[in-house]
Amino acid sequence: MISGTVYLSVAASERAGGGLWSDLPESFHASASALPSGFIVVDMSATALPLEGDVFVAQAKTPRSLGIGPLPEGPSLFDEELILKELKPTDKEPSDLEEIASEDVLSACWEEHVVTAGQTLSAICGGRSITPQDVAKANDLKSLHRLVEGQLLLLPREPGDVDAVLEEVNRRRADEEAKQREAAPLELKEYVVQQGDTLWSVANNFNLDINTLFGCNTLKNPDVLAPGTKLRVPNQDGVFHKIQKGETLEALSKKFGVHPEAVASANGFAGGGLTAGQELFMPGGKPLVAMSSSRGGSSAALSGFRWPVAGRISSPFGWRRDPFSGRRDFHTGLDIRAPSGRTIVAAKAGTVVYSGWMGGYGRVIVINHGGGYTTLYAHCSKLLVAKGRKVSAGQAIARVGSSGRSTGPHLHFEVRLNNSATNPLKVLR
Repeated sequence: MISGTVYLSVAASERAGGGLWSDLPESFHASASALPSGFIVVDMSATALPLEGDVFVAQAKTPRSLGIGPLPEGPSLFDEELILKELKPTDKEPSDLEEIASEDVLSACWEEHVVTAGQTLSAICGGRSITPQDVAKANDLKSLHRLVEGQLLLLPREPGDVDAVLEEVNRRRADEEAKQREAAPLELKEYVVQQGDTLWSVANNFNLDINTLFGCNTLKNPDVLAPGTKLRVPNQDGVFHKIQKGETLEALSKKFGVHPEAVASANGFAGGGLTAGQELFMPGGKPLVAMSSSRGGSSAALSGFRWPVAGRISSPFGWRRDPFSGRRDFHTGLDIRAPSGRTIVAAKAGTVVYSGWMGGYGRVIVINHGGGYTTLYAHCSKLLVAKGRKVSAGQAIARVGSSGRSTGPHLHFEVRLNNSATNPLKVLR
């Protein structure tokens, strides 16, 4: 208000033949001309009224002697440190508001539901106005009777919402498919093993799947990491594969369960043939293992592993659809469904080589049994033994939980022979 009043006074003075503006120094004119439009700059240093006590004394000698008194202390408009900013409106554009409103309308057509152990479509639809057939159609299910624990379903609120929900399901699948075709360019770090390190602790420190370290390094005795050992540590989960004569990118991608586009992106090539002996990084892949699931035999007789927890197998060893991403993934252990808090015991006598958190595995116990055998117990709610502890077969070591990347309370149990995942059913008795 003050600046505006002064501006009008100056304009009136100029119109009446006064010289307030003309009397300003040349430096002021130059500085003012450089200011952005929309600003009024007035130098009041030559026009201030004298102050006697607390009263401004008006001087009526000439129009040029009029003023408004001394300005408050503070930065001058000509100080270099003063920054003038133009504030812009932050309100959303109408198009953004319309888009948000559209999303709200769409989400009102369904509710998300995660399948729990033993649930059926009939049970899920109980008390709702929709039928199992509506849910199956909306989620593009091939069968009404094949639900997986942890599976995400979109439930239409009304039968008339089925088509809208199916459109959303297809959109999400397309987005997930696009993500799986992408991979960050491979970057490798060299990690020098320190005293007390294990592959399990190193994997946790770099937030990697343990299979990644197994698949990126060749170690004579991975159970004993000597200080000074150098490890290759990638910036993402995956494994290296040495190309054999006649292998193609498409065949290898199918073998490891990854998309060719992701392999090309990670390795930085546009396509073309592969060269025998070339080392290729397979992003998201895991070391290839034997798929035999037979029981009995000499290995079972020699090993004699006992079941670590009472429960039913909810996901076997081998290829499956990942419950989170939906992509084809190799499951390196058994998922044994059991209530939270149930006791987990050591499958065989040995020494605890890891006890703690490990990325997607959650709370983990790893036991070295000698003879090249190691067992892993994941997603625990509580750990009962510490690293370095010797345990006997059947001794309580943890409690069932759903920590880490888990769809519900269960034990993820792995058996590794020379650090290669093997089907636990081959050694369990």
